[in-house]
Amino acid sequence: MIAEAAYYRAERRGFREGDSVNDWLEAEREVDRMLSGQDRDRKAEEVAAYKRLREEIRKILGEVRETVNADTMRQAVDRAGKELREAGGYAADTVNKVVSALKKDVAGTADRVGSRWETVSGRASDVFDIWRDRSSAFLAHAAKGVADWLEDVRGKLERRTYRAGEMTYGGVFECTECGERITLDQPTHLPDCPRCRKSEYRRV
Repeated sequence: MIAEAAYYRAERRGFREGDSVNDWLEAEREVDRMLSGQDRDRKAEEVAAYKRLREEIRKILGEVRETVNADTMRQAVDRAGKELREAGGYAADTVNKVVSALKKDVAGTADRVGSRWETVSGRASDVFDIWRDRSSAFLAHAAKGVADWLEDVRGKLERRTYRAGEMTYGGVFECTECGERITLDQPTHLPDCPRCRKSEYRRV
């Protein structure tokens, strides 16, 4: 891309005078600006898709009235992804990426909630807070069903840690290299560690 841009810069002046090194450096800057803009657009699309996907799964989980089991959770995630695909407006790889991010985030939430379902509320329980007003019997079944789903999905997740550039709904993350913690208040892409510039985190 840089070579092509440098060529066209030279062509515009009829290949006379000028400096080929300067053509190359200007072409580099031009390509960097273009790619940076594309990266911002891609990330904005992913964040928008992820927010919509989370709304979908909360709505779907909110409709659950019977016992929750591993199939309930699996179907909820699949249905939310299908709804997003059918809504259109998002590239297929964007949908696949945010569905993977959702599975990982929901699995992490289920891990943190554990058996403490009677205290389901707010940020700590994330998508499951849609059930906060349900009966203790429902929550007991939900705890078992989500735990079964978690066992199933754990082996399919690429890794339990997070890397810079991955989507997440937010929360507190700790750098696995230096222990620095960052707090993200909304769905976004994880940055490099602000202290050591490494790229791997664990959710805390």
